[in-house]
Amino acid sequence: MNAHTPAALLAALLLAAPTAAASATAAPAAPTGTTLRLTVTGPTPLTIAPPPDGATASAPASRTVTLHCDPPRGDHPRAGAACADLDASQGRVERDTDTACILLYDPVDVRAEGVWRGRPVSFERRYGNTCELNARTGAVFAF
Repeated sequence: MNAHTPAALLAALLLAAPTAAASATAAPAAPTGTTLRLTVTGPTPLTIAPPPDGATASAPASRTVTLHCDPPRGDHPRAGAACADLDASQGRVERDTDTACILLYDPVDVRAEGVWRGRPVSFERRYGNTCELNARTGAVFAF
């Protein structure tokens, strides 16, 4: 056996040790999941008759759901379709459309906060009515 063999072996092990330790302590990969908190406010509730006490009409109702994708879940009633719409637009909440909507102003405010495949999402917009909302956002705010 060569006298340099044990020393060479020891040197090789010592050189390999930092690489193995660095691999074991490397930072975990960025999250790739999707979790969004979605809120819709409006449209203004339809009032058939004025309130009996003469008070003004009530404010628009607000609804909030949580959407998770990969796999689709959460309390969004159309989670699968909403996740598919987000995937098709590469995480953009709003998309281009050529859908024509009636010009009735009954505003709807929406907000999306969270992450799509690890990227931050912060979206807030007012649409003129629910037709415009649905045409521009698909199933994302359909709850």
